[in-house]
Amino acid sequence: MLHHIGIYVSDIRRSRTFYETILPIQTKEALMWNQTELIFLKGEGFMLELIPDTFTNSETTHIAFAVEDVDTKINELKQNGITPSEGPYNLDNGWYTVFYEGPDGEEIEFIQSE
Repeated sequence: MLHHIGIYVSDIRRSRTFYETILPIQTKEALMWNQTELIFLKGEGFMLELIPDTFTNSETTHIAFAVEDVDTKINELKQNGITPSEGPYNLDNGWYTVFYEGPDGEEIEFIQSE
């Protein structure tokens, strides 16, 4: 199940205002990760994560899928020879997450949020 789509932006506040203006979406929460503010906007059945483009060297967006158990997903993918590119991480808001790199460098995140 889709959890959120992450978008790298040059100005996080300007982007938040823009998306809140053009979509039926509102700020759900902001959190700090590696001394960088991330903002999650929640719409009907979807979330956008706004990430300052200075956070990473990546210029790609990422897609995050909700899973019941991140460790189970890690083990499942490991059996297929696929290892995480980052994580797993425990976030301050209670989420547990891990990142993988797709064949063209795209970022794929699996997240356990409840």
